[in-house]
Amino acid sequence: MAKRLTAQDWIDSALTTLAHEGFEALKADLLARKLRVSRGSFYWHFADLGAFHTAVIERWKQVATEAIIADIERFDAVEQRVEALLRHAFGRGAALELRMRAWADNNAAAARAIEAIDSRRRDYIEQLLRNAGIASSLTAARTQILYWTYLGAALGHSKLTGEKLDSVVAELKRISLGEPAMRAHPPKGGHGLLNVPRKG
Repeated sequence: MAKRLTAQDWIDSALTTLAHEGFEALKADLLARKLRVSRGSFYWHFADLGAFHTAVIERWKQVATEAIIADIERFDAVEQRVEALLRHAFGRGAALELRMRAWADNNAAAARAIEAIDSRRRDYIEQLLRNAGIASSLTAARTQILYWTYLGAALGHSKLTGEKLDSVVAELKRISLGEPAMRAHPPKGGHGLLNVPRKG
């Protein structure tokens, strides 16, 4: 007998589908065909499509921001945290981010989530800079520059690796913290969590 799908299975499949196909594919019948189950499995876990979309959005908020912040907070030194943040932002693709923002243009709940996440991320970056000793008069502007740079990279479908990533991280650290330009190195412990859940 096939394993019965959980609500989390549906949500993870939806995030993967969103990243690759867009919000138009987040429908019970389309996802059921992908998962090779009946729509009855969907309605066993979710009252309707709206409830399902709400759960998907909440999961995105966790994966795309809260889990990343938790990963960054593993590092003791604020300089390491800034570098980990930059590597999360620029060292991986942003397909899910772009698809979620496109969904927000057509869905009020997604739009509210984007607004909340943008605010949460900016607040976190600004706090990092304050903890690094950056003057309060500079933190807001530097936060905005970093966030606009991230959004621009996402819109440009940019994914940096190797020396290019090191160079961008080093320069953005210099802009953020006022450090001398130098070759960046990944913080110990790896690069953290991925944005899109993967099936085991």
